[in-house]
Amino acid sequence: MRFILVDRIERLEPGVRAEGYKQIAPEEDYFRDHFPGYPLVPGVLVLEALAQLGGRLVEASVREASGRRVLPMLAKVEQAKFLHQVRPGDRLDLSVTLEALADDAARVTGVARVGTRKVGAAGIMYAMLDVQRAAGTLEPGQAQALFDWSDRIWAELAPWRRQS
Repeated sequence: MRFILVDRIERLEPGVRAEGYKQIAPEEDYFRDHFPGYPLVPGVLVLEALAQLGGRLVEASVREASGRRVLPMLAKVEQAKFLHQVRPGDRLDLSVTLEALADDAARVTGVARVGTRKVGAAGIMYAMLDVQRAAGTLEPGQAQALFDWSDRIWAELAPWRRQS
């Protein structure tokens, strides 16, 4: 199962906001069990899609501000709300706004919509792993593997965005 829950980043303003989407395919693995005969996207996956887009915003914001390469990791979810069902064939539009950014933590607010209908929202906090500083404590090759993974995901989700 592929666990990147954003298909495309359409807009990214480091330090401000990001917008993207996930097109919900009828053959997603989780529909087999959630629920047979009435497939729904699990709310936790809507939240994860917001968290992934927010992580990309945080990563880009830190990189632009300081040149550091960080791996934002989900630390806390606040006031998550699931308001409407997300079904096969829906386009899940995602929007996150950067609320706070510090050396080792960040916070975004996110909203998920299907069309004009808000289907979910949450405040999301991240702890950040500074990959370059942690390179000495990681197993050989782990830091490079994280850099390579991040570069690959950026190329898939935002091919218009150049990474250095």
